[in-house]
Amino acid sequence: MKFYKYLLFLPLLASCEMDKEPNGLAGLWTSVENVQMALDAAYVPLYGEEAFGEGHWWAGPLSDDMIYNRNQPEDEPLSYFTTPTNGSGGMATNWSLMYQVIRRASDVMKNAPDIVTDEATLNTMMGEANFLCAYSYFFLAKRYGGLPFFDVNNPENTNVPRSTKQETYENIEHYLQEAIRYLSDVNGQPLWHRTDDDFGRPNLGAAYGLLAKVYAHWGKFEEAKQAAESVINSGEYALDTTDGNGYAHLFSLAGEKSDEVLFNLNNTSTRHQGSIISVVPLSGTLTGGTGWYYFAPTRGLYNAFDEGDQRRRVTMRGNGETFEALGNTYRLTTGDPDSPVTAGEGEILGDISDMQTGFMCTKYAAAYESLTGWNWEAGADVPLLRYADVLLIHAEAVMRLAGAGPDNRTTGVPAAAGSFNQVRVRAFGNDESKAIAAPTFNDLVKERRCELAYEDERHYDLVRWGMAQEVYANTTTAEDPRGPRSFDPATDAHMPLPQVEIDNSNGVLINNPAAGYSDFGSAE
Repeated sequence: MKFYKYLLFLPLLASCEMDKEPNGLAGLWTSVENVQMALDAAYVPLYGEEAFGEGHWWAGPLSDDMIYNRNQPEDEPLSYFTTPTNGSGGMATNWSLMYQVIRRASDVMKNAPDIVTDEATLNTMMGEANFLCAYSYFFLAKRYGGLPFFDVNNPENTNVPRSTKQETYENIEHYLQEAIRYLSDVNGQPLWHRTDDDFGRPNLGAAYGLLAKVYAHWGKFEEAKQAAESVINSGEYALDTTDGNGYAHLFSLAGEKSDEVLFNLNNTSTRHQGSIISVVPLSGTLTGGTGWYYFAPTRGLYNAFDEGDQRRRVTMRGNGETFEALGNTYRLTTGDPDSPVTAGEGEILGDISDMQTGFMCTKYAAAYESLTGWNWEAGADVPLLRYADVLLIHAEAVMRLAGAGPDNRTTGVPAAAGSFNQVRVRAFGNDESKAIAAPTFNDLVKERRCELAYEDERHYDLVRWGMAQEVYANTTTAEDPRGPRSFDPATDAHMPLPQVEIDNSNGVLINNPAAGYSDFGSAE
């Protein structure tokens, strides 16, 4: 299969500044400084309101144990798997934003070798650009399967068919292999860490870690294991275990720059001033309207956490629990007459009655502790790839290679205990007694659900495991107000493409489901 070395996407961007060569800036490709500026620009779409401000959450009610908390007629049918048409403006926008990242990174890959003469600088830039393309394509491939790819050396050819899902994953793999090749040789050394000024930008661990995830979604578990072990065996990364509650520290302002974070969206030095849009869907009644309350986490997620699991309080709060913000302690209440709540001494009663499930997400809300008033900008970094995820991918790969998996969920696999228990033990305050000597696949499923809540994994894990139909059909209204949902693996493995993309392509883009495009089989 032919790999298009320099790729871009243009159909939706025909009238946008991104579609001008070079990116609307005359004389851009004339200096190293300008190449760096172009590479920096490739990150900008990720900070957009519909990218990792909120856009990745439009698939959240599929992915992350959340429901739509407000009327969303264009989106809700997608979460029920009842529509063949994707009219979501949020999903269409995050599609185009990801392709803006791809376009800008591709331009850097094409032009940087002709301008940047310092090998270390060039390798760093090329490693970053390849990683950004891989990350953006994988973000979309999880949702849609096969994707359109474009050759940056042939920018006039802007409306081409989708590549198959197999070809798409091969292309993503190639990008990451290139990123690994470049980042393995920066001044003769592997680039495991970035400088403080560049923290959060892709390093070698991020490239190997993302490759492990890609292989897991591809069903290549020997390769996933090897890629994950490249990260683990480097000895360069570790889970945050600060003060016996490393998970809370990781999602606090003090813990943002942890060695656990492999790829990160950083705030600017001045927080709360547009540095990144808020990802916090706090209750609007609590915040007086500032909270972005489109989504509410489910009771099913709350119930998934074992007693003593510190991650639950970081992840979500509900009726009767406390929440710290603006220098205050709020005692949360849903107004349920059967479960009345009274504020204690020094507490303020916090109304979250607009949260339909009785819970609100607090995983990214620690930044509000330092504010004196509710602010739309949370002011917190957004980690996009963590070492904990890589450890759990490794544990899964070991299990799958040992015969445990979706069809054998209760057989313990001692060989998976090392990577699995690093994550589990951290969740219980570094209590080694919580380790599981021979974790099962059921243990792995639960651990990923709790550890990675709201991080764009749950639904896509269930789909790749072949468990989505079973899990959704058996969900009760007590766990999720939607109750049982009918998921058909043959038609619902991927979402329909955004309708505006199909329309703009004049029918060149075919919709899901389509053999070879929404599965790894052959195209018809």
